[in-house]
Amino acid sequence: MPALLPLYRHPTMTVVIDDDPSSLAVLQQQLEQSIARITFTQGRAALKWIAGIFSQVPPDGPPLAGFDNECGERETTAESDLERIYHYVGDPQRFSLPTVLVVDYAMQDMDGLAFCEAVAELPCKKIMFTSRADADFAVSIFNRGLIQRFIRKQQADALDHLESEIDSLQQAYFVEQSRGQIAQLDAVVFSFLRDPAVAAMVKGLCDRYGFVEYYLFTNPHGFLFFDAEGTPTLVPMMSARSLEWQADVADGCGAPPEVSSALRGCRVVPFFHTDDGCWAPDLAGDPLAYCKPAQITRGREHYYWALFDLPDHYRKREPYSHARFLREHASAR
Repeated sequence: MPALLPLYRHPTMTVVIDDDPSSLAVLQQQLEQSIARITFTQGRAALKWIAGIFSQVPPDGPPLAGFDNECGERETTAESDLERIYHYVGDPQRFSLPTVLVVDYAMQDMDGLAFCEAVAELPCKKIMFTSRADADFAVSIFNRGLIQRFIRKQQADALDHLESEIDSLQQAYFVEQSRGQIAQLDAVVFSFLRDPAVAAMVKGLCDRYGFVEYYLFTNPHGFLFFDAEGTPTLVPMMSARSLEWQADVADGCGAPPEVSSALRGCRVVPFFHTDDGCWAPDLAGDPLAYCKPAQITRGREHYYWALFDLPDHYRKREPYSHARFLREHASAR
C-alpha cells in the first residue's frame, strides 16, 4: 500500500502494443471487464495515437493553478485551487489518458525497446510483456529507466500478474502527478493523505461501494467519490482536533449544546452546507440532521469519517461517467 494518496484518481486507458493477433486476443478477453484499453499491432500507430491524446489532455491532469477568485484576482495557493479539482468530472477526455503502456518486445515495424525509447519523456508507465527477451535485457532497460515492470508471457500467472501491475502503476502515475501539489498543503490538516491506513480505507470503500474515481475535497476536507454511473458520495475526513474546532465554532455561534457535545465526543461527523463548512445560526433545520455517526480509521492518528450525498448546489458540472465512456468506447471500436 503506497504511503502517499494521490489528490485524485480516475480510470484511464491502457495501451497494448503487440503484433501477435493471438496474444492480443487473449489480452482482450482477460482485460475486457476490468480495464479500459486500446490495442495496436504496430508501434508507430500507437505512438501517433498517444501523441494525439496528449495534445488534447494535459498529462499532469486537471489544471489546478491560476483560478480567478470572486474578486477577479488570480489565486495560486494549493488549497484554493483544489476547491475546484472535482469539476474535472465533467471532462470526458480524462478517461482516454494513457497512463500504462503494455509493450511486446519482438515486433516487426519497431521493437519494444525502440518504442519505449520513443515515449521515454512521457509520464506513462511501461510494462514489457514478452516471451522473447532474457533477464539480462530486462535488467538493462530497467537500469535505463525505460520500463517499470517486466513480465514473461509464459509464466503461469502472467495475465493475473499483468492485471495487478496495471492497477499498481496507474496508482503510481497519479501519486507522481500529485506529489508537488501535496507538498504545498498543510501537513497537519491533510495528514490523512500520507497515512497508509487511509489509503487502505479508500481502497476498501471503492471495493465495497463500486466507486471508480475520487477527488480531494477541501470544504470539508475529505474525498469526493463517484461510482461508474457518476453518482457522487462525499466522505469528510476529520481528526479529533478538527472536530474540536468545529465544536468551538458551533459554541461561539450559539449552537445547541448537544451539537458541540457530539462533536467533541467524536461521535458524529458533520457536513454543514455552509461556505466555511461550520455550523451557522441561519442553518435550516435540526443541526444534528447534518451529522452522521462517525466511522473510525485507526492509522497514525484516528480519523473520523462518514458517507454523505452531495447537495445539488455543489455540482458545478454534470459528471461524464465512466460507464458512459465505456459504452461509447465499445461502440466506436
